[in-house]
Amino acid sequence: MPNEPPSVSSGGDRMRKKGFIPRKGFTPPDNTPYRYRDGSPVDASSGYHPHTSTRFCNWGAEVPSAVAKRGLPELYRDRSECCGCTACAAVCPRDAITMEPDEEGFTYPVVDAALCIRCLKCEDACVFKSALVERWSPDAGGNRAKEES
Repeated sequence: MPNEPPSVSSGGDRMRKKGFIPRKGFTPPDNTPYRYRDGSPVDASSGYHPHTSTRFCNWGAEVPSAVAKRGLPELYRDRSECCGCTACAAVCPRDAITMEPDEEGFTYPVVDAALCIRCLKCEDACVFKSALVERWSPDAGGNRAKEES
């Protein structure tokens, strides 16, 4: 069960009565495409559907059912196949990938799972295509996907 974010200052009680899990300072827009049967908007700002705990992406779109069943994808890398080109970090829309040096000074990508929206643009940009590998993790939230040596 995800941690519930603090309630919003305006409209928080009204939203909670309708089953919303509001994010602090967030009021769902009236034009959201996701609605309950009674016509009220679904607030996916917390990243979770309020009744089913189905994971939503940070932009409000529902994550494909495969992700909902198996957990969130977490990226990791095989260091022997990474050339340190920074292509993955350059295409990341949330700046979730930083290049950090190892003890020898070679830089490797480190994915901050708290910022990552799992768009996999980094995997598409990878020149080796196998240096960043998708794996399924039941809990990718908040943990850095840093490979331990």
